[in-house]
Amino acid sequence: MKKIISALLAVLMLFSFAACTSQKKTALVISGTEIDSEIFTYYLDKVISRPSDYGLAENPEKKLLKQTVIDECKKYVAVNTSFRDKGLTLSASDKVEISDNVNHFWTRFENHYKDIGVSKQTLTKIMTADAYEDAIFTATYDRGTENAAAEKELTDYFYSNYVSFRTVCAYFTSADGSAMPQAEKNAVIEAFKAMEQKTAVDTEKFSEAVTSAGYTLSDSIILKKDSDGYPAGFFDKVYAQANGTVQILEYDECVFAVVKESLEDKGEAVYANYRTSCINDLYSGASEQEISSYIENLTVEEKGADRIVNKML
Repeated sequence: MKKIISALLAVLMLFSFAACTSQKKTALVISGTEIDSEIFTYYLDKVISRPSDYGLAENPEKKLLKQTVIDECKKYVAVNTSFRDKGLTLSASDKVEISDNVNHFWTRFENHYKDIGVSKQTLTKIMTADAYEDAIFTATYDRGTENAAAEKELTDYFYSNYVSFRTVCAYFTSADGSAMPQAEKNAVIEAFKAMEQKTAVDTEKFSEAVTSAGYTLSDSIILKKDSDGYPAGFFDKVYAQANGTVQILEYDECVFAVVKESLEDKGEAVYANYRTSCINDLYSGASEQEISSYIENLTVEEKGADRIVNKML
């Protein structure tokens, strides 16, 4: 009988040991919430991979690196807590999107995540928290189209920070990629000036003139202020241009013929496509500040954070 009891105890101890070793180790305790090693490792991997995204130098000091990861973990706790406290829920489509994104990332980076000790379950937790953050932002700052004052603020922003136009562009380079001789450059500029009309433009006829000159008129382009891809000052000059006119804009590397279009005439559907972007532009700073203020008051107790950092570096 004693042998049977001893054997049973041995089995129970074996199962108990297996259960303990299979549990994720705690990296941090943030205001009573445990952050396991996988979540800490996920954020650590992100910061190591792209330190500049977090305002860090290419090879940041270990102390700064760890603190940045701790801040990301604090934000993770803050988002999950706020989502719960506000009584928010994710829609069925949100959950499907999370699942699709997780599967996509896991298909591409499974070996990497397994190598660093991050499971698919943890990846789901992270992406769910990202969805929580979006839901909190929307619930806080999207007051709905029925709120006239808030909607006017958005439309004013849209029509002040976006322009619509069609354009023709020619670069001052020869076929071999070298700088174009001045005589050829002058000929290009003159060809563009010949397209210009100071009064309201017939887009169809202008397009024909462009084609006759050997160029192609672009489709409609909607450009946001301070966007990359255009020379400095380009947006301001097009914004100041009258609708339905052509303007020639010369730069050191190229010349543009720009047909200004009316955003208002394109209808509400165009604004609707950019409405979410306008909300993000207007309120993302306030949202980040709110989160920063919240996480400043969170307490942090380090457990296995140093061990994980030393292992990853």
